[in-house]
Amino acid sequence: MAKATEFKTIRALAVALSAALLFSGAAKWPALPNSGFLIGRGAAPEDVDNGTAIFAAGHDGSSDGKPLDIEIPQYGYFREQDKYVIILQAEKYDGQSIIGAETFDGEKVVGLIDEFELLGVHAR
Repeated sequence: MAKATEFKTIRALAVALSAALLFSGAAKWPALPNSGFLIGRGAAPEDVDNGTAIFAAGHDGSSDGKPLDIEIPQYGYFREQDKYVIILQAEKYDGQSIIGAETFDGEKVVGLIDEFELLGVHAR
């Protein structure tokens, strides 16, 4: 009988620890930025230089990309690197929908939209 009681206690502690870890992760999500992102137009090389864009589509110095109709900034999940990100740019260029984002530790990443899961504006 003692073993059954010990098992129940261990199980209850494991459930409590799992819940604590799950909910503590929500506090680690950074706030969405108020600047440093691009909306309403395609990025030009100077936008990358001044930090308002992750990438510039096109090679002639113009802003050849067209903005995608998604909310910027927002949280996302970049499947390619298994990382959560803040999406800072979204453009269609040459038939491709491209996302520019920054990981929570500051790494800039670029990928096709289907490599991302869009998570919206609320931290998890």
